[in-house]
Amino acid sequence: MSLVLIGFVMMPAALAATVLMPLGLEAPFLLVMGWSIDVMIWVATIVAGWSAGISASPLLLPLALLLGLLALAWFTFLTSWHRLVAPLLLVPAVWLLALDRPPDVLVSDTTQAIAMRGEHGLALVAGKPDSFAVKVWRETYAEPLAPAPLLRCDSIGCFGHSAAGFSLAIATDPAAFHEDCGLADLMILRRPAPQTCAGSLVIDADALERGGIHWLRWDEAAEAFEVRPAVPPGDRPWRVPH
Repeated sequence: MSLVLIGFVMMPAALAATVLMPLGLEAPFLLVMGWSIDVMIWVATIVAGWSAGISASPLLLPLALLLGLLALAWFTFLTSWHRLVAPLLLVPAVWLLALDRPPDVLVSDTTQAIAMRGEHGLALVAGKPDSFAVKVWRETYAEPLAPAPLLRCDSIGCFGHSAAGFSLAIATDPAAFHEDCGLADLMILRRPAPQTCAGSLVIDADALERGGIHWLRWDEAAEAFEVRPAVPPGDRPWRVPH
């Protein structure tokens, strides 16, 4: 309905108003255009309400997109009943091969936001709860991401343990880096790390600049993190080298 309004009411009214504006006769057409915009917003509000209360979409790996494209190509190019095979197999294939897991830690690159898994899901342990990154995380992972005192903080940094089984330290001062190095499974600081830290995974300003937002999940069996930066490592000719 919105497309019909845009194509047959809104745009013709806008064109007529523009043409007749030098003659001072544009008012009726502007009223029609305004009415069509109001109706379009009304339709959009109704459609948006249809999804109210529906849980978030499942988390999918990039493999899901490839599987979807293959199924679409199969369905498009075959003309016999066999074309239905790929779409029917798509859902179980995505379910078995392409479902992703939620993170245990999220680190924003442009704000101070850091989320860590607690007993009741992901919680915000640093940064502002109304920042853009946190709002996107809430929508993506269907988590409240409310601030929670999961870390103990002093004047130089914060330290705490996650319900997932790892420890995390945030160093706001080089002294905290040296103090918690090797004690925490994950060290986060917003400046370049002064040195390597044996026994701890370090995410510093350089790593955030290169990779953007960092997604981490703790592997309890291996006692190590799976790390996924938003910008995967590798040489890209169009990127300015750091």
